[in-house]
Amino acid sequence: MNQHFSFDRAVFRELVDELGAADTAEVLRTFLADTGKKLTALEASSHDGSLLKREAHSIKSSAATFGFTALSELARQIELGAATMSPEQRQTSIGELGQRFETVGQFALANLLGTG
Repeated sequence: MNQHFSFDRAVFRELVDELGAADTAEVLRTFLADTGKKLTALEASSHDGSLLKREAHSIKSSAATFGFTALSELARQIELGAATMSPEQRQTSIGELGQRFETVGQFALANLLGTG
């Protein structure tokens, strides 16, 4: 993986211990699908700072739940800065968030869901 990816396996293990493997896999699949939809909506509405803040908050929290620390941290930074970003900065941030999410998705499918 690259410097823009980090995964806290202990956090993920805790979730598996709490929910069980099957439920964790189901919730992870939902996270991947929902986050993909959120990013698509953000790309279409990159001018909307309040939408960016709201969706970044959601992505931050969900990513942290699974141990995707780099994705969560980037979403946190975007959430905090969304209101003051220029349209170009919003677009760049959404693009970076999308790239980081793609890496997370590939990792999750290959290593956590066994479908890669």
